[in-house]
Amino acid sequence: MSTEPENNPSGGATELPFQAEVQQILALVINSLYANQEVFLRELISNASDALDKARYLALTRKDITEQAGEPKIEIKLDDDARTLTITDNGIGMTRDEVIHNLGTIAKSGTMEFLKSHADAMKKDPQNSANLIGQFGVGFYAAFMVASRVDVSTKSMLPGAEAVLWRSSGSGTFTVLPGDKETPGTVITLHLKDDAREYTKAYRAKDIVRKYSDFVHFPIFVNDEQANRSRAIWALPKSQVTDEDHADFFHHVTEGMDGEKPLMTIHNSVDAPVQYHALLYVPEKAPFDLFHKERRGLRLYAKRVLIIEDTDKLTPPWLRFLRGVVDSEDLSLNVSREMLQENRTLKTIEQQIVKQTLKVLKDTAENEPEKYTKFWGEFGRVLKEGTTMEYRHKDAIAELCRFESMKTEAGKLISLKQYVEAMPEGQKDIYYVTGPGRKGVEHSPHLEAFKKRGYDVLFMIDPIDEWFVRSVTEFEKKTLRSVAHGDIDLGAEPDAPKEEMVASAVVAVKGALGDKVKDVRLSKRLTDSASCLVSDQGDPGANMERILRMVDQESTERKRILELNPTHPIIKNLAALAAKEPDSERVKTWSQLLFDQALLAEGVVEDPATLVRRIQDLLTQVSSAAV
Repeated sequence: MSTEPENNPSGGATELPFQAEVQQILALVINSLYANQEVFLRELISNASDALDKARYLALTRKDITEQAGEPKIEIKLDDDARTLTITDNGIGMTRDEVIHNLGTIAKSGTMEFLKSHADAMKKDPQNSANLIGQFGVGFYAAFMVASRVDVSTKSMLPGAEAVLWRSSGSGTFTVLPGDKETPGTVITLHLKDDAREYTKAYRAKDIVRKYSDFVHFPIFVNDEQANRSRAIWALPKSQVTDEDHADFFHHVTEGMDGEKPLMTIHNSVDAPVQYHALLYVPEKAPFDLFHKERRGLRLYAKRVLIIEDTDKLTPPWLRFLRGVVDSEDLSLNVSREMLQENRTLKTIEQQIVKQTLKVLKDTAENEPEKYTKFWGEFGRVLKEGTTMEYRHKDAIAELCRFESMKTEAGKLISLKQYVEAMPEGQKDIYYVTGPGRKGVEHSPHLEAFKKRGYDVLFMIDPIDEWFVRSVTEFEKKTLRSVAHGDIDLGAEPDAPKEEMVASAVVAVKGALGDKVKDVRLSKRLTDSASCLVSDQGDPGANMERILRMVDQESTERKRILELNPTHPIIKNLAALAAKEPDSERVKTWSQLLFDQALLAEGVVEDPATLVRRIQDLLTQVSSAAV
């Protein structure tokens, strides 16, 4: 059916059909399009704001138009007795042809394709069918979710335009007739349904305005009282925003307690390659939902109108501590403004936010180390996740990471850069040890040779560090090496015995332990302890396996390599004993005790009762020999 304007010389009422597909679209809007009914008011305010923007542009480009009546504003009037909600703007208005075209048709391509896709989706999954919507804008029709009839009285600013009245109950047709509006602008009156009477309450309308349209840059009045703050500080130059402004806005976006302030502020505006404003904050304290699957995100605005209250599409997971707003006019929005289409614009904004955030963090780390230490204590673990997810920015994130080390006091942190700068001459690699905590690693036998040579060792004691070291394998051309993996060679000690002198001990221990270990070899990392266990290069270490068992108790444990200290008296004595009586029970007992000692140094005792019995037997032998 055609919706082209008909000749109506008498100027009386003209009834026209909606475009063929509009009835089906209206059914979707009313029944399944919006997750929250209250957004009808957001849509009407957004349209009014657009009309005011167009009026301002028209006034700058044409001299023959009718002047705007008064200062630009949006007014909402509520009448509980009449059960009406009226929204008025003194914007550009519409001509008769524009009314018919704008309110009677959906002038976008793909409408029929969408309806077909929606019908197919309904057959497969009715719950997700509305997710297909996203090809065109029908915000005005959201009014029919709450209204049994909608009246639109409008007059265009264009020269010679006459007032027009549009009326419809959304049931198939609309009526256009001469209006009586004297000044340019639009008045939309919603005759509310019985179950929508709540929207005649001033407090309800104000809540919706503050939630969605608080920063629309025109004043919005509800029953003559301004309901929005209209000052979007994110769009202002940085120099015009005070610390008090930031504190107030931070409280607004976080819904936090009074007195809370942001630790860092990221405020930037970008015009290319996409246009957007961003005002982001790093909180002083980690949000309670930081490690929850369902958590708060950034607020997304388009032309200062709230589109999504919490979105995870503007920051990667490792920047989930950020709070604030992003406002862009370049986003591709879907019909309900509740879901964003996947598009390059969104990805571009995310990339820009990542770069800007990393820059601010780096500047803070270099110029305000105390503030950065505070940040690291709250969000360091989350930031480390980025090295495992973000190849492009992996090195920049690694530079921001902080660790305790063998040479630092407990709680004191250093960066990889500081570690490299302090490396003594002759040290080629960056060394680290992983474990469940400082106390669990600082007395590890794996550190002995490093202490003796004055090499520092980083303590990787956060669970995420196990994944960090698999991602960050080098820094400033220095390889990161685990002190508990592989065959580390720091050079032989001057007084170390020749390998053949203690080779019998290796053979004896191998024979005694069998498949309990992957291998037995002489150590180049031990100076004080008799033995230690190390993981083969590429295998998960003891700490990683401990973490994996917490997730899956049936996780398979890899066998490890037992290293023997060739300079230790026990190993020398064992070698002598094995040379004389290689198959004796004493050799087997000593071998097992060396294995048990290595486990005990890691805080692991597989069979305490058996270990105690072996120690008692050994003490009995020693004490008998001493008598």
